[in-house]
Amino acid sequence: MRKFIKKLNKKFLRWNKKAKIGVFTYGDIDPAKGKQLLLVLAIVFAGTLAVFSTSGYFDDSNDKIVQVSIPPVRSQSSFEKQANKLVAGYPIAQMTPYIFSKDPKVAAFMIAIAKKESAWGKRHPVLAGKDCYNYWGFRLKTDSMGSGGHTCFDSPQQAVDVVASRIDELVNQENIDSPTEMIVWKCGYGCQDGAKTAEEKKWVSDVNIYYSKLENYL
Repeated sequence: MRKFIKKLNKKFLRWNKKAKIGVFTYGDIDPAKGKQLLLVLAIVFAGTLAVFSTSGYFDDSNDKIVQVSIPPVRSQSSFEKQANKLVAGYPIAQMTPYIFSKDPKVAAFMIAIAKKESAWGKRHPVLAGKDCYNYWGFRLKTDSMGSGGHTCFDSPQQAVDVVASRIDELVNQENIDSPTEMIVWKCGYGCQDGAKTAEEKKWVSDVNIYYSKLENYL
């Protein structure tokens, strides 16, 4: 910065051989106007330095231009692209950044189950007229229970974290690997084996439609 100012001062002193500042004559320039011109230039110069200084263009400590690094934009995976394509325009779309941070298979089940249980958020439990962010038919007794006896969450992120935690247990601890086995989400362990009702078969079939659309991208 100091070198920059010195260089600018030298250029200004050579600005006009006929113009002499201070105790010298002004040549063809009227002295009063010359002082006014000098004052204007000084104000403009000071203002310019202030802008550059506050904007972080210069670092006075080492006279170097500050280099601002911008983190690269992370490209979407094939799974994320497919999932975003499916849920575009639905309420659950606001949750995909949180869903994608989970295990891919857990994320696939979350999206498939949410389609069946709430049409990706179009049908959802409410509490005092507000969205409970419960798009999975999740029931866990808490202080905030929404319509239909469903758990109410404070935010989309909290909803995803709690539901993903339970689905992660089923997938990675109990080795549930298909919508057929995931029927426990619908009716508990009692209907996992043996004959299923028409409603249970429909649940499996509908979840499988969307799980299969994502499974190939895992």
